[in-house]
Amino acid sequence: MGVYFLFGYIKPLVSELKVKEHELYKAFYCGLCKTMGKKISVFSRLTLNYDMVFLCLIRAAVTSESVELKNFRCKLKPLKKRLFVYTNNALTYSSCVSAILAYYKCIDDINDTKNIFKKTFMRVALPLFFHMKKKAKKYYNGLEEQIKQPLLKLNALEKVGGSSVESVASCFAELMQNVASFGLNADGAELIAKSIGYHLGRWLYIIDSVDDFERDIKTGEYNPFVEYYQTKENILYDIELIRELPTISLAEMAKAFSLADSSCITPLISNIINLGLCDVQKNALKRLEKL
Repeated sequence: MGVYFLFGYIKPLVSELKVKEHELYKAFYCGLCKTMGKKISVFSRLTLNYDMVFLCLIRAAVTSESVELKNFRCKLKPLKKRLFVYTNNALTYSSCVSAILAYYKCIDDINDTKNIFKKTFMRVALPLFFHMKKKAKKYYNGLEEQIKQPLLKLNALEKVGGSSVESVASCFAELMQNVASFGLNADGAELIAKSIGYHLGRWLYIIDSVDDFERDIKTGEYNPFVEYYQTKENILYDIELIRELPTISLAEMAKAFSLADSSCITPLISNIINLGLCDVQKNALKRLEKL
């Protein structure tokens, strides 16, 4: 499965959001886009994804950071003014995490992809990703090591093979724990962020493995479920156990977030954890059962 630039799984169930909540979520998305361009580079905006928006929401929530909304006209959609969250610590931090992860994703693609065109493109783009990482390191010294070490451990386990799902998932869980809690020292904030980050990482790894099961059987790419079960029939025999694995982490995330102070961000995060991720999980398992 290789190094991750996250997955795009972490988003709200929009149909269950109030209008003002959805507008706030879009304001965070736009705010992160603008902050990435301002703090890292214009090129970094191409790596913007929902997962980094969630990281920003968590960091803002556990630190009780104030949210300042402003109007702007997006260059891509200039006809209507939009709200954005003005650059703050949570947005700056998420921009830097995104830049560092993008660099390691580029390295991973160069090393692992069999597509010659993709490999060539990534080699050409590598200096841009390196520049992004370099800018991010100026803001948060030590952050890269907190990301790099769990990734190295994860890659080593995947290359050797033979590890349990829990073993490899815990490596990615450690990465997300580090990312969510780096630099926090406020009372309770670090513990809440660590728990949410750890179980989010565990959940992501398991769900992505489930979602890619059929593809990885065909391509031969590493997947702990493919390695253990080998066939569709075998994994479906244990479907209830597979269903339980990520559900445990969803419950732990919700439990940890319930300890955070309430704010305007609370409904967004609650929606994502309790509805958005549940919906992604349900659909991934449904696709697996239809194999």
